[in-house]
Amino acid sequence: MAVISFSRQVGSGGHEIAQLVSERLGYQLLDRALMSKLGAEAGILTEGQLVDLSAERHHVGGPFERGTSMGTWNVLDIRAYEASGLGAEDRSAEVVSKILLLAYEKGNIVVEGRGSQGVLRDKPGVLHVRVVAPIEQRVGYLMKRDGIIDIDARRKVKEADAAQTDYIRRYFGGDISDPMLYDLIINTAKLTVEAAADAICNAARLVTPER
Repeated sequence: MAVISFSRQVGSGGHEIAQLVSERLGYQLLDRALMSKLGAEAGILTEGQLVDLSAERHHVGGPFERGTSMGTWNVLDIRAYEASGLGAEDRSAEVVSKILLLAYEKGNIVVEGRGSQGVLRDKPGVLHVRVVAPIEQRVGYLMKRDGIIDIDARRKVKEADAAQTDYIRRYFGGDISDPMLYDLIINTAKLTVEAAADAICNAARLVTPER
């Protein structure tokens, strides 16, 4: 098994599940530090620099420069573009996608979000997982985690869902809720974090490098 790709609704507990799966399988979790390391080794980034973009932080309907090419990109320059609002996310998405492909080649990696179900869609040896939960459970999760009131938690859920949906549509031409993008869909209303991690680990062991 090479990679487990996690797509998770905000407030579904998907992050905790991904962490537990990585621990149980002995896989590396693709965090910012590892992304920076992989990017630097490949010459995409210079040592110590970092670019990251998660789907839920994507800005729906913001200004973009389309059709840009990306070679070696200075992250400080990307931050300058972020300040100006011109094309930052397109460039960030390109860098992140290249780093996801590097992680795939490395193997034994757990990837959370970042459009991994699109970047790695046709790659053999990848288990694509979607973690979902009912709206009330997600709202309650955010209220407890972030110490916010109901109306603010609902706003966060709505904005995150819209951002994730737009990100997958914009960059990969897909529908994030399409079940055919995933090999396993977990509803945490039915399964605890531990049970969900068990199910994913068991599924991962059955996925062969060649399909």
